[in-house]
Amino acid sequence: MRKYILTGILALTVVLMLNSCKKYLDVVPDNIATIDNAFTMRTQAEKFLFTCFSYMPKDANMSGNPALGGDEIWRLQTDNSETFAISRNLQNVVNPMGNGYWDGLYQGLRDCNIFLENVGKVPDLSDGERARWIAEVKFLKAYYHYYLVRMYGPIPLIKTNLPIDADVNEVKVFRDPVDSCFNYISSLLDEAAAGLPKTVISPATEAGRVTQPIALS
Repeated sequence: MRKYILTGILALTVVLMLNSCKKYLDVVPDNIATIDNAFTMRTQAEKFLFTCFSYMPKDANMSGNPALGGDEIWRLQTDNSETFAISRNLQNVVNPMGNGYWDGLYQGLRDCNIFLENVGKVPDLSDGERARWIAEVKFLKAYYHYYLVRMYGPIPLIKTNLPIDADVNEVKVFRDPVDSCFNYISSLLDEAAAGLPKTVISPATEAGRVTQPIALS
């Protein structure tokens, strides 16, 4: 009899614990940042704009540009970067070095699309500044696509983002023809040039920002 009582108590305890865990895990934590939070005001949206810029390839960085590591003049030191590993004949086909742009730039393209989809929601952003930011991000989309085409040939064009809950068939995207790639890049640059200033407005605070001559060159 005692055995059955203990078994019943144990079973009841397990049921109560499972219900408690379920209720606890169903609670959404407070203060969790969302995409909407990034576009509630100008200062937040500007941070997201700079995030889009942050994916720009650093061609002048000796540790990140394989071309610089292939020169006859390079640092003979304990440098663990992929660039100098390639110089030491450590390149391989299993995990090729210098291939980080594929993931990084596609992440950048996704962020650019998120920005373009949401920048219209920012309430305290002037129409002129909004148009400029949109033009800058369109330029970044064009440049990131161009960089990928230059490195890998025809690529899948990321004109819009796939939904987070896309099924397996939706994410099986194919490479677009090379002509389609360059036509899309060219059209983005034309759209961007129309909304960009001819020079940076404040050189002290806007170094590196995109201008119309850059988009047209």
